[in-house]
Parts: sequence; C-alpha cells; structure tokens
Amino acid sequence: MSKSVIRRALQGFQAYTPGEQPPDGEGWVKLNTNESPLPPSPRVIEAIKAAATDSLRLYPSPTAQPAREAIARRFELEPSQVIAGNGGDELIEMCFRAFAGAGDTVAYPTPTYPLLEPLCRMHEAEPSTHPTELPWELPPSLGPDPAPLKFIVNPNSPTGALFPMPDVESVVAVSSGVVAIDEAYVDFAPQSCLPLLEHHENVVLLRTFSKSYGLAGLRIGFALGPRDVIEALSSVKDSYNVDRLAIAAAVAAIEDEDHHRELVEEVIKNRGELARALAEMEFDLVPSATNFIFAKPPKAAAAVVAGLRERKILVRHYDREPIAGWVRITVGTREQHETLIAALKEIL
Repeated sequence: MSKSVIRRALQGFQAYTPGEQPPDGEGWVKLNTNESPLPPSPRVIEAIKAAATDSLRLYPSPTAQPAREAIARRFELEPSQVIAGNGGDELIEMCFRAFAGAGDTVAYPTPTYPLLEPLCRMHEAEPSTHPTELPWELPPSLGPDPAPLKFIVNPNSPTGALFPMPDVESVVAVSSGVVAIDEAYVDFAPQSCLPLLEHHENVVLLRTFSKSYGLAGLRIGFALGPRDVIEALSSVKDSYNVDRLAIAAAVAAIEDEDHHRELVEEVIKNRGELARALAEMEFDLVPSATNFIFAKPPKAAAAVVAGLRERKILVRHYDREPIAGWVRITVGTREQHETLIAALKEIL
C-alpha cells in the first residue's frame, strides 16, 4: 500500500510487537508472555459452558453489567466505579481517547510497557518520558509534569519492580490531569494503590484477568475509579466491547477467591525458587513483585535466548537501551523451571 494513504503521523510507525505465540501443542516451554502457569478456576469453565447456548445470537450487555456488579462487590465499590474492557490494553487505549487529544502530552516513567509509545503515535500525542534512576524509584520529575494524562505501571513491566504507594500518591496529588495506574500484576505484589480511590478524584486503576486469574485467552480487563472518570471512559468505549463468554467467565473468576489466592500463592512460591536458582548462576536480578523475573545473564543475552529457543524454550529479550541485554522470564511451573535451569546450565 502506498504511504500516501497512511496518516502522516503513522508513516514510519513501529507497532507494538507482542511476545511470540507458537501454535498450541508443539511442546514449547513458553515463558515469554507472562501467562498463568495454572488453569483458571473450574467454575470459570462451567460458566463458559453454561453461557455457550443459543443466546450467543444476542448481543451481550453493552456495559458488561454482570461483571461490573461482581467486580464492584469484590472491591467494595459501586458498579458505577467499574468498567470492563477487552483486556487491559483496551482500557489503556480508552484512557488515550478520553483524556489526551492530538498534540497533548502523555507522561510516564521509562522503561515501562512498550505499548504506550505506539499509542502516543496513533493518537498523535507527544510522549513525555521520565527515565528512572533505580527500577523501584519514580522519577521526581514525573509529578510536576503538566501532561493531562500520566501512566504508572505498578508493578512495572518489564522490570517487575514495585513503586511504593506513597510515591505514587505524591504524583497523583500534584497532577492536574488523570493518572492511570496499570496494576496488571498487582495481585503478585504486597500492596495495591486501591486506597488512593478514597482520597483522589483524578486516578484510575487498570486491572486484568489475564495474569492472576489465568484468563489471558478470553481478553477481559477492568478499571476501578471515581464515577466521573469511569463515565468518561464509558463515553469513549466501543459498543459491546466484552462478549458474553468473557462476561460469564469474569463473574465466575472474581467470585472464586479461594482459587485465585491459590494461584497467586503458587506463582509467588515458584518465583522465589526461580530467582534463587538464577542468582546462583550469576544472573543480575531486579526484585520482582510480578509473575515474571527481569534478569541479566552473565553472558550475552542474545546468545542465551537463541540457545534456549533451540531447545524450544521462549523468554522475552530486550535489545533497546536502557535495558539492552536483559531478559524477562515468566514464572512457570516447577517442571518448566527445571527444564529452563538445565538448559541454562548447558548454554552457560
């Protein structure tokens, strides 16, 4: 297609590249996309089967109301403080639609979720980046930035580090615009920024069922926030953006807290074991509050990643500064970790 038909802002555009997704059933040890190593609640499977009837000929609730109500009960909020989306990524994009127009700035610390940069290009917004000195410290320049929209991924991706809630609240308190806190990984962390909703009207928390509920394949996320912020997001969302099966799954998942807790505890335990094993092999590690580990191998990362791939093991490799030479390894099952560690010992 001729470049002349593409919007000027997107000429030379580099889209976000998701982690490699090989076909199911080919025997890969897949530790590159932060999926859950454990299956979702059995109640979720039952709910999906029960919803897979001839009612699929009908549109779903346009607001995903059953999911909104169940999520609101779980977090002791009103349904008007909850909105559902097609995964966390759609909620991020909705923040752009609602709070940042063409020519506006969007501020965020770096390194962070690489989707933010291409979204700035797509919405003709200017990224205002604030490099972190240490992975777990927010840049002091972020708060005073006058951007109408700011993002803080907390715990951060790809580093896995957790920014302390008082530091996040300091940014929210001095910001004149909306601060979107992406808490996709927060269930694996010791704290959430949920208490900020009690005292601040310019904050929204973005969550997902992909990680700690084991539902990456259904693409459903949700946001929690003040009513005015949620109403603004609702005004720009796509019609029927969450399907009937995802709504049913979300309700079942959020109501089975016992299964959710077991999944999170298993990941945290496996994370600690994997971190210790990598440290023994002289990997540099960032302390993780997520379901992955950010690590720098003791030899060239590209060679390590290639060696793993030859053995059908996938991890995420970063080649852009300031994180060039680092890899992100999803916390998997013990069996997957044994395979990974044995392969690393051969490669190193």
